[in-house]
Amino acid sequence: MSVLRFQIRQPSGQIDQLFIESERVLIGSGAHCEIRLPLDQAAVEHALVQMGPAGVFVQALSFNPPPTVNGIPFTQGPLAAEAVLGVGQFQINVTRAEGAAAQQAVGGAQPKKKGGASPVSLLALIGLAGGGYMMFFMDAKSDLDMTQYKAPELWGAPVAQCSQPAPDRAGAFALERFGVGSSLRERRPFHVQDGINAVPIFETSSACYRVARDEPAAAEAMAAANALRKEITDDYRTHRVRLEHSLQVDDLQTARREVKILLQFTEGKQGDYVTWLSNLDRSLKLKLGRPAS
Repeated sequence: MSVLRFQIRQPSGQIDQLFIESERVLIGSGAHCEIRLPLDQAAVEHALVQMGPAGVFVQALSFNPPPTVNGIPFTQGPLAAEAVLGVGQFQINVTRAEGAAAQQAVGGAQPKKKGGASPVSLLALIGLAGGGYMMFFMDAKSDLDMTQYKAPELWGAPVAQCSQPAPDRAGAFALERFGVGSSLRERRPFHVQDGINAVPIFETSSACYRVARDEPAAAEAMAAANALRKEITDDYRTHRVRLEHSLQVDDLQTARREVKILLQFTEGKQGDYVTWLSNLDRSLKLKLGRPAS
């Protein structure tokens, strides 16, 4: 197993060093990431560092903000020993270290090993001067109790306003929105986010039809929005119940499948529940003896 050495320069200028015994290290704000950065600096999963036969390789997983190598945004590519990986205001240097050298560098301590058999461990807690930030380095192990997390709502309040005040333009806009919503609704069985996005589009169509004084069309659009909202909400609740049951009976294969589905429902959302799902997905992969990806 490779040992990767990470030198991390914080926005304050402080430099911290961490050795991780793994060929795959996630950098992000998620609790499951091996290198965890503050939420305002990194996405839940921002970059993936991997060790291969040709050396260290890095892949961008989020572009808000875009990660950089030597100040230049990238998608994926090799990471030279002298290169600087930038994530938010953090600058990270990654090199390969032999196990003995790594232990000597940390005063004889064993480098961190990635694995799902041991409990979550806190390796470092660093307070950043003046910022109140914290950085955690944690194992890929999650708590299986889902009852402590509240699942996020899939939508906000229903759309009630039309952006087109003129009746003729509102009618044309409503027709166009209804067509878009109908197309997304058809794709919903293949991509749940299309169905989720269709709901406010149908609601917008209904609001604009009302501005255009076409009440039958407004009612049809609102009925489409309500039916789709109820259908998706019921599916969302069903998959959460299935996940809870599969965890209770230790059916890890089913649990992993349900986690994948729920991650599709919550795509783009943030919060403890989404972080927990991502953490659980990673933990289940480890428990099932499959390489994390």
